Formats: sequence, C-alpha cells, structure tokens
Amino acid sequence: NDNSESSLLPLKDLTLLEIGAGTGLVSIAAALGGARRVIATDYESIPLTLLRYAATTLNGIDSVADNKDEQTKNHDSTCTITTTFFDLRDFQRPLPPGNIVVATDILYEPLTGKAMAHRAVEALRRGSRFILGDSPGRPGRESFLKELKRLAPELQANFVVSPGRSCVGKRHDLICGEGSESISTEEPRPLNVSILDLRPK
Repeated sequence: NDNSESSLLPLKDLTLLEIGAGTGLVSIAAALGGARRVIATDYESIPLTLLRYAATTLNGIDSVADNKDEQTKNHDSTCTITTTFFDLRDFQRPLPPGNIVVATDILYEPLTGKAMAHRAVEALRRGSRFILGDSPGRPGRESFLKELKRLAPELQANFVVSPGRSCVGKRHDLICGEGSESISTEEPRPLNVSILDLRPK
C-alpha cells in the first residue's frame, strides 16, 4: 500500500464511531491517528473491558472512559476513547454520534448483515461516512448487500478488495470457523480483505 499522507483516512477534528468494536483495534488506531473523539461500541462488556485495558496499558492512551449510556449523549468531550454498550440490531436505539461510522469483520451471520444495512443507511442519511471491512467468506455479506439495495437502491455499494495479512494463532470457532482463511498457524500469509466506503451525498 501507498504510505503517503494522502492515502490515510483524515481523522483530525472528527469523531469516529466503531460498531462491534470487539477488543478495539480500529478504535485504538483512530485515537492514535488523531481523531478528536472515538466512541467504541459493543453489545458485550468483556470486549470493552479488554479494549480499555489495551488502550491505556498497551498503547499509552490516557483518556479512556466507560459510559453505559447507549445513546452517548453526555460523554465527556475531552475523552479520546469512550466505550459504550450498543446492539446494532436494537432499532429502538439510534446510532451514537460520529462523522465516520466504521465496522470491521462483523458480518458473521445473515441477521447481523441485514441489521448492518439499516445502520449504514441511518449513518448516510444523517451525514456520516460509512466504512465496512469484511473478511472472505462471512455469511452475512450477501444479506447485507441485499438489504442495502432494498433500503437504498440508488447507492452504488461495491466492496473493493485490499491486500492484507492473516492472523497467527488459534482463534474462537465463532470468529474463524472450520476452513477459515483469516488465520495461519505459524506465519502470516497474504489475505484479501474487502472494504466498502460509502459517503453521504
């Protein structure tokens, strides 16, 4: 990849919202990359606890807060990263704020893919950029694209393949089931990752 400044996602003065942050690789990278504010969400508490630990202890990010208010209306604006509970399939809850909404490696099942399509449209309609990263073979991608086309037929939604590398070591079967291409036992190997980048009109 081109490492020039122009190839990087500009984050200065922006708020990045990560849906399904897990242990927070994207959120931590965004905070270190200059985002004004990062809101990392998940529907489980353990990943968010691990995210806070990784941000402060392993990456030296001083300003990390836990906020259990799913709508994130009263967050301390000085926080670099705020973690909060959010279930993307609960449509009674609006998306938390964010100039850029990001989700990666989340299309594990068709229902999640369908829900993610609704959140993509919600983000775009409020003026947020929406970026979705997906590993090969996730079963929710087809339902995501089908629902997105139904909700917003005017969108040109095409995943672009980007070269990446596999993870090394054992991972849980839910994340990397039998025959998964995203893990390697000893050395990382080339792995194509698909990126969808939608911008509001």
